[in-house]
Amino acid sequence: MSRRKPRGMYVSDWVLREEFDPCIYSKQTYLLCKVQWAKSERFWIHWVRNDNDKDCHAEKYFLEEVFELRSSRICYITWYLSWSPCATCCYIIRNFLERHPNVHIDIRVARLYEVHQPRTCRGLRVLARLRGRVTIDVMKIKDYGYCSKTFIKGDDNVFLPMEFIPAINRNRWMLKNILEGSYI
Repeated sequence: MSRRKPRGMYVSDWVLREEFDPCIYSKQTYLLCKVQWAKSERFWIHWVRNDNDKDCHAEKYFLEEVFELRSSRICYITWYLSWSPCATCCYIIRNFLERHPNVHIDIRVARLYEVHQPRTCRGLRVLARLRGRVTIDVMKIKDYGYCSKTFIKGDDNVFLPMEFIPAINRNRWMLKNILEGSYI
């Protein structure tokens, strides 16, 4: 018996294979999202990508145009991002969470964006200091498997990119150092 897929929008397997490959430096940012309200077993999925023509980042677009706060119950959002948030998006996320105390965001990224910029590193640390409200980490192999099963239509999609492990480990080390303040 196949497990039932959640309601929402799906991406092609190409998006997960190419846009979330930590070794490929794409110009797109994809945001795969899972939204779940407290005490509910059901969840909703959605995806967006940045709009380079309108200079609108995926995180900002999701928070301002897609997400609707429909309840005062606790809301858990999990983002799988192909790039970590830029400095501006870090502050947009922080401001959003300050306005919505019942929302928690778990951010998992495939690649680190502009981490050679001090402002970006500061923004990521600002998010990390919102303990209990936001977590930020690098995607692990199990996250790729989860995204494959959840965000790609069909039951036979299993994408476990074992060749990503060196890049994942390098990004995890770099993000850890950024969040501890020992990188820039």
